[in-house]
Amino acid sequence: MTLDSALGKAVITTPPRRVVTLGLGADDLALALGVVPVGVGRADWGGDADHYWPWVRAAIEATGQPLPERITVYPELDIEKIIALRPDVVLAPFSGVTPEAYAQLSRLVPVVAYPGQPFLTPVDTQIDLIATALGRREAAGPLKARIHDALAQAARRYPELAGKTFAYVRADLGSGNFAAYVAGDPRVDTLTAMGLTLAPSVRGLHASAGHFAHYLGFEHADALGDADILVSWFYTPEERDRAAALPLYASIAAVRRGAYVALSDPALVMASSSGTPLAVAWMLDRLAPQLAQAARHAQAGGAAP
Repeated sequence: MTLDSALGKAVITTPPRRVVTLGLGADDLALALGVVPVGVGRADWGGDADHYWPWVRAAIEATGQPLPERITVYPELDIEKIIALRPDVVLAPFSGVTPEAYAQLSRLVPVVAYPGQPFLTPVDTQIDLIATALGRREAAGPLKARIHDALAQAARRYPELAGKTFAYVRADLGSGNFAAYVAGDPRVDTLTAMGLTLAPSVRGLHASAGHFAHYLGFEHADALGDADILVSWFYTPEERDRAAALPLYASIAAVRRGAYVALSDPALVMASSSGTPLAVAWMLDRLAPQLAQAARHAQAGGAAP
């Protein structure tokens, strides 16, 4: 079979046995499809003390199989280590693999990369690509349904989310910009599947050139005023507090009302960014109550103008 990507074609002639995963979510999806990778991208931020995602580690340990090798991704992908693992395929549909790294790797092993932009591949598309690459295409539909059912169950458990508008942004204090995540990004699609509605101010936006989010300056913070709920993430609690102290940030309607979810737990940030089955299951009990509380604050404060 041949799988196309923005970086080239992956030709896979037999079902792979030795699999390496890169980026966010590919390890999760491989496990959900019954394949334990021999190598995974090192989880430097949001991982446990050994640099595995907590939800991935728990799933692998439950199988009784050895934990995979961890591959350095930043600041430079450790291509030599990948090749030393003798993979039959590298799965990276939601990653930042560069054209240069792809060119080196793909000469030696099929690489399933992103079909459009880096880090902007919807989860259903990731599932289709990985299930096909692993020779398990028939499992794609049930796996999608499993994720959608989990999110629909959360929507039923927290009916206050229904119809509330939201924006999910990252406040970059250094550049003075918001990165507004757009439809197709798993963190946005996950919240939408839980009953929230993307705010009109964000709904028509597209990722800025060379990025996986739309960038707008802090001076345009009032554009987010139609969001009943604002969700954001920060590297540290200190960064979160610095943002909250900025008058332009504090003036956003959702922040004023307390309808604001400010994430600074690295593992929860990464789980909420993934949208894949193990991450969703791990994330829901931690994030959904915070969203529901924000929705109640939004309701008490009145709908956004």
